[in-house]
Amino acid sequence: MPDNEPGLDRSQPTWVVDWDGPDDQENPHNWSTKFKLVVSLVLVILPLIVNIGSSIMGGSLALLEREFHIGSEVAILTTTTIGVILFATFCIPVAVAENFYTILISRFFSGAFGASSMAVTGGALTDMWNTAVSRGISLDCFVATAFVGPVIGPLVGNFITQSHLGWRWTMWITMIAAYSFSIVACVVLPETYAPTLLTAKAARLRIQTKNWALHSLFGAPVEYVAPRPIWLKQPANLHAALLATEPIMMLVTLYMSFLYGLLFLFFEGFPVSFVEQRGWKPQIGSLSFLSLFVGILLGLTGMVTWSLTIFVSQVKLNPGKVVPELRLPPMMVGAVGLPIGLFWFAWTGNPNIQWSAEVVAPVLVSASMFAIFISGLKYVVDVYLIYANSAISANTVVRSCFGAGFPLFANAMYHRLGFSWATSLLAFLAVAMAPVPVILYLFGQRIRMWSRMAANKT
Repeated sequence: MPDNEPGLDRSQPTWVVDWDGPDDQENPHNWSTKFKLVVSLVLVILPLIVNIGSSIMGGSLALLEREFHIGSEVAILTTTTIGVILFATFCIPVAVAENFYTILISRFFSGAFGASSMAVTGGALTDMWNTAVSRGISLDCFVATAFVGPVIGPLVGNFITQSHLGWRWTMWITMIAAYSFSIVACVVLPETYAPTLLTAKAARLRIQTKNWALHSLFGAPVEYVAPRPIWLKQPANLHAALLATEPIMMLVTLYMSFLYGLLFLFFEGFPVSFVEQRGWKPQIGSLSFLSLFVGILLGLTGMVTWSLTIFVSQVKLNPGKVVPELRLPPMMVGAVGLPIGLFWFAWTGNPNIQWSAEVVAPVLVSASMFAIFISGLKYVVDVYLIYANSAISANTVVRSCFGAGFPLFANAMYHRLGFSWATSLLAFLAVAMAPVPVILYLFGQRIRMWSRMAANKT
């Protein structure tokens, strides 16, 4: 840190506040592993609660239709918004609602506020875990919540709805969990974003040293900051630019959005197959979602194992250099497994075929979906680096729209085409998407070289 001398030259980098060496404990990269794990756990639990809340009313749709005299297409709107203090608060009017409009409006605001936990968690984890391997594993766990939460939601919701508690308690329980962990988060979670921490550090040092020239690079006068088009300084514009001008973002976001829509589509497809066609009771039928849960756990285990073995060895061959395309092999494997699993699921749905053959298929489907999804997310993070938060946020907005939209046509699709052909249609779409990781693996580096916003061009 420079001494407080007269005649300061503000253009000199000596007056720019940075970390006090590579071991500065204020740098989130240098926090203790134990503290990082605690913070990461809280960060991951918050979106898990929101994701469970997004689908927990799935088992209540029939009751909502009867109580409020609405059609199934209208009832499904309550489950499709990505539904943590304000998220919990808007669970209350749903629980006490006397008409369907109250439920619909409250779920909208609940989802709008709850989505923030998913938009920032990936970036916060990236801020703390600085190596390619540790960052990848933390993102594995985060993405698991995006899949596990919606899968657990209908299972939990069905048992609550069918019990003496009734459907309203799905919201009371969600509210209690959300408030509880929001309080924990307020106590435990620190700021993790380096620019914000350095700006605060510079402000503190200016007061302590009376040296008013001290600034962080991110809070410095304009001449200190790397130039960037003015219109890109607005977050919404940056998100739009990433989606509209970046081929990598377009391809990965489209693929991930299809997967997210597919996941929420299953909340309509599974009851059609297991409850309507096989005649299972709703509570028993909801247990079929456990096959998705098992597949996600297998996918998570496989991704962590791959990161700790094959990926580690590949990173060692490229010391000091992050090669984003090294993230893509699991995505290619998943791209092959997904359509196979969907075709399997489609044509074992006949009630005359043993139910166990059909239940196993979603294990392959969800494991493949997880591998594709997490690999795509890691690839985007490694490509855009300093824009990773904006890239994740833009991706989240688009895929959430797909997750909200797909269930709206699910009922009509399954009943007009039949379960087998409707699911086969999804499998054909998965086949059409399968070349995406191959294209990125072969041409990703060339695309990054052309990109205006890719931070990693090596």
